[in-house]
Amino acid sequence: MEWRVHSVCMLSGLKYLMVCIFSVILVIGFSEHLLFSTHLTWQPVDRSSVREIQHEDHNSLSTSDNRPLLVLGILSAELNSDFRNASRSTWLSTVSILQDTLPFRIIYKFLLDQPTNDTIVENDKYNDILFLNDTHQGRAVKFGYKLYVWYKYIYEKYPDTLLAAKLDDDVFICVPQLLKRLNELKSTKLYYGLAHENKKATPTGIACIDEMFVVVGKDLSERIARRKYCAEQCNATIDLIDTNYGGSSLGSWLSIYDDVDFQGDNHRIVYKLSFETIALDHVKPLFCLRYVLCHKSSIQVMKQLHEYKPVLVSDAVTGSIFSGDIVQKLLPMPSLTTHHNAFAIMDKMPGCDNWAVVTTINYPTKAVKSMASLPNWCLVIVADTKTPLESTYLSKIGMKNNSNYSKIIKYLSVKEQTILYPLLSEIIPLNTFGRKNIGYMYAIHHKAKLIWDFDDDNDGIADLNDFKKPFDHVKVCKHSQNILLNPYPYFGGKETRTWPRGFPLQYIKSNETLPKLCTSRRNVQLGILQSLANNQPDVDAIYRMTRDVPFNFRASPTSHRPLVLPRGTYAPFNAQATLWFAPAFAYMALPLSVNGRVSDIWRSYIAQYFLHSKNIRLAFSSPYVIQDRNDHTLLRDFNAELDLYQKSKQLVEFLSLQQYSFRQYDKLDFVELYKQLYTRQYIEQLDIQFAEAWTKTLASITESA
Repeated sequence: MEWRVHSVCMLSGLKYLMVCIFSVILVIGFSEHLLFSTHLTWQPVDRSSVREIQHEDHNSLSTSDNRPLLVLGILSAELNSDFRNASRSTWLSTVSILQDTLPFRIIYKFLLDQPTNDTIVENDKYNDILFLNDTHQGRAVKFGYKLYVWYKYIYEKYPDTLLAAKLDDDVFICVPQLLKRLNELKSTKLYYGLAHENKKATPTGIACIDEMFVVVGKDLSERIARRKYCAEQCNATIDLIDTNYGGSSLGSWLSIYDDVDFQGDNHRIVYKLSFETIALDHVKPLFCLRYVLCHKSSIQVMKQLHEYKPVLVSDAVTGSIFSGDIVQKLLPMPSLTTHHNAFAIMDKMPGCDNWAVVTTINYPTKAVKSMASLPNWCLVIVADTKTPLESTYLSKIGMKNNSNYSKIIKYLSVKEQTILYPLLSEIIPLNTFGRKNIGYMYAIHHKAKLIWDFDDDNDGIADLNDFKKPFDHVKVCKHSQNILLNPYPYFGGKETRTWPRGFPLQYIKSNETLPKLCTSRRNVQLGILQSLANNQPDVDAIYRMTRDVPFNFRASPTSHRPLVLPRGTYAPFNAQATLWFAPAFAYMALPLSVNGRVSDIWRSYIAQYFLHSKNIRLAFSSPYVIQDRNDHTLLRDFNAELDLYQKSKQLVEFLSLQQYSFRQYDKLDFVELYKQLYTRQYIEQLDIQFAEAWTKTLASITESA
């Protein structure tokens, strides 16, 4: 490299001798980092040592590390020290922490126009600023030139760079996610970022990547660095013409090449989002599960997003943690059989407004007999191969020679299930909890407005008079909302920490899931009401093995108003004592490929995803039922519930993130959501077919109504 002394050394006279000597000393002192041009204009001044985050020795590049090199240039301004410090303390600190596990070696530099006293002091402290020595000032003034100088610097300083990135200082990066994505796409001709493909919207009429975050591969950055930057009287096919915007300038420069690997990743990038106008509390712990970066982040947003901790999928010492990431692809599936003349056939049973649905292999229990005796309620008993025969079962209820019972009680045999709902019967295996789905469909088919979903060991039913609009209830006070809510403590559980089955274990001690509650009479549309149970409340096997059960809640319907969850907040509910209102019927489907102790919980979270989108609410009430629990082996329950312990948190995060997606077209329909859950290993492929069969059967009922 040929180093040239600034023109002050060409001045004559003794009085300039000291200045000349001092200039030479400066050149020698910074000879490793300082470069001047032959035209008396400044080239970049790098007053920092090499800032390679992965290695303790920041002054040299490792020759033993074979990972590709990614160089990040963060364009900033003199007065933006707060943003630089926010970046250093948030996502750049994550890079440092994860330095040995990332797929790239990383060098970063903040890019400033010219040094000032304050920025020189700042660089002395952090050692990470590159001064471009650009005299152009102002918004959208020669940003193409700044980008060109940066690529030129990389070309000369780090010739082995695979990927060269430029970003703004108000960009927050989700480090593991972005680098994983870049590792998937890496190439020497990569052109990556948020794409502006509407040519009419760009200054040059050329599709380009937005300059707020843009990555180019080695071949492209080198081509630019070897070309001539032109300020006036330029040849567009040879020279680099500046549009004043970095993004459109770069797009124009690359437009002459036909081998550019153009990769717009708009679905993973949040662009110019005003976080102050959305519910950041929902985004904070979930953002980096879906997106790779956020543009126009405030300092507060950077700090809040940084609270997200990357999920480790394995550890040689402590075991593994379920990630919830996409780990398998959708496989070709056989199409649903089309030989059925109809998906739903009406029998002679009259319609009924209020239906109760139970599936059982036992003789009629107290709960079933009580339900059968209620006026204004119809009951469907979904039989399986082990259920007592119809005549025996109904006689033990008291139906023998009682014609009135035949109008309100339906024993739905396996044979009838096959005849009336052939597609569902074909998909749903026998001797499984999932056969209850056919009972739901039967009730919907027979004009249900309410469905009481119960188990045969839960005696009682919610009092409908308590939920006539408007009704007194409690809700989460303003500004206290969280993604998860634990409803049990409000109703006075025996222990300090009591939680429902399916509640993520990571949060059982979290005060954030115990929000401040306020009373309300505001009219809300209920979709689902979960009644708590006394004696044997619905808690998981871990609770039962470590705490005293049975117990009763201290609350009663007269002492505690129902708790209505706010839109966007999740809590697990079961299929043991739950009242469903018509707007939620479409989401009653119980997944088939998981254990029954997981199925109703997965159903509860999935249903809430769709109810939130329609502003339909879930409520919890004081116990209306007493559970006289059937025989269980706790260790078997524990094994059956493993998915709840390992996956509930990630499932809620995924659903909540989908719900608060920033783009309407990201919303998923029922079948598509099941496909997403399959690729993330929450369910198996059987459930995708089931979701299709459920929606087809439901649609045929709706069309024939």
